[in-house]
Amino acid sequence: MSEHYTQSTESDLKYCPRCQRRTEHAVSAGRIGRCREHAAPRFTQKQQRLADKRAEALREPNLPGIE
Repeated sequence: MSEHYTQSTESDLKYCPRCQRRTEHAVSAGRIGRCREHAAPRFTQKQQRLADKRAEALREPNLPGIE
């Protein structure tokens, strides 16, 4: 049976199968919503650097030293 929340509840910790851990989920209109980890607006600085390196490697695949 699904849980219903009060109107003042904004979030709840639930297991997320995609993240494979307990994460904060949004509550809207008394019902549980999406995992807030998936809607993160930005990468961490380390993640951004790695993404930039990967994108650069795809643009210029013959450069040595970029894996």
